[in-house]
Amino acid sequence: MARKPVHRDLPSSTRLANDFSGFDEKHSRQFALTAHLRKIARRLQKTKTRPFYSMREVVEQFGVPLRTVALAYETLEHEGLLNRRRSSQTLLVGKKISPRKAVRAVVGIPVWLHAMVVAPYSRILHTELEDRLRQHGFVADSIFFRGDEVTSPDFAKRLIEHNLDYVLWHTPHPHAIDVLRTLQDHGVRQILVQPMDSQFRIALPTYLQDWQVAYRVMADVWHAAGIRHVIIPEPVYLPSKRAKNSIFNTLASKEIAVRFVDANAATLLAEASRHRKGECAVAFIDQIGADAICNEEPVLIEELIRVCRVGLCRGSIRLPYFHHRDVRIDIVGFSATDIAGRIANDLSETLTTTQQILHTFKAGYLPQVPFNVSTELL
Repeated sequence: MARKPVHRDLPSSTRLANDFSGFDEKHSRQFALTAHLRKIARRLQKTKTRPFYSMREVVEQFGVPLRTVALAYETLEHEGLLNRRRSSQTLLVGKKISPRKAVRAVVGIPVWLHAMVVAPYSRILHTELEDRLRQHGFVADSIFFRGDEVTSPDFAKRLIEHNLDYVLWHTPHPHAIDVLRTLQDHGVRQILVQPMDSQFRIALPTYLQDWQVAYRVMADVWHAAGIRHVIIPEPVYLPSKRAKNSIFNTLASKEIAVRFVDANAATLLAEASRHRKGECAVAFIDQIGADAICNEEPVLIEELIRVCRVGLCRGSIRLPYFHHRDVRIDIVGFSATDIAGRIANDLSETLTTTQQILHTFKAGYLPQVPFNVSTELL
């Protein structure tokens, strides 16, 4: 079927080169062509959108490669002057663009892919944030990343290219400090959510997460249950390494001996088996380590839970092996729904706040939660 002809009400394409001084061999042809087409586009802009000259018409009038014209059109599209429709036509955007609903601001949310897979808390938090921010007139722009990508200058560049009004970052990696400073230098407003026991030394509006209050409750419960020994696998995630002292001191204050061991299931089972049943517990203080240990050796972990009490002390993790097994664990974590709601409300009411500590969230302790309901509990 023949393509429907495009009706254009612009001056003839033969006039495109009017007032064009030609290409200077010392400078970029693409830059010169883009500047000239920008001037033409602005001069021809009307209130409403209408078809613009095809790229082949520009090629014919200026005698440049099609690729050069394509790059010029791409630049003008990024500037909001043109709108290219693949295999159809190029439109000259109208001067007045009225969105159906006003957008207060675009909030960029860096999302660690690993956390989305491992932690129910992360999945619920980002889903709730998107929904709550939308209700308050914001647009949530989730920007996914992998591992150490956050330490690269390229990641800061990627965030900046999103043209964000805010960046809301939950527990940024300690090595991402240069990214935060780069965003500051570019005038991007930032809000952090970070653990109280592993904070950045940077003056940015911050929500703190207090794990210690739940650790104290857990220590009381464990001591009352007769537990006198706690085994902790060495954490691998840097913020969790920095949190070692807080849980160690809390348990020690209740006369509970703490021992850090190699992070593998066999070692944990061997160490726990040395103690009488009811006197020992295993505490995971690192989600990355807990995920690797529990999902790689779920049979050993199931036996470990039969031998001693087990606590996930940095939030629940996804463990499909246990979804249909009658085992229970202790969980320390935060309510993703409460955090998302508080942040969205605060952002709605205090857009220009200069306050550094915005609020401190308190972790909760849940004893002996069935595994088959813990996956989406927090």
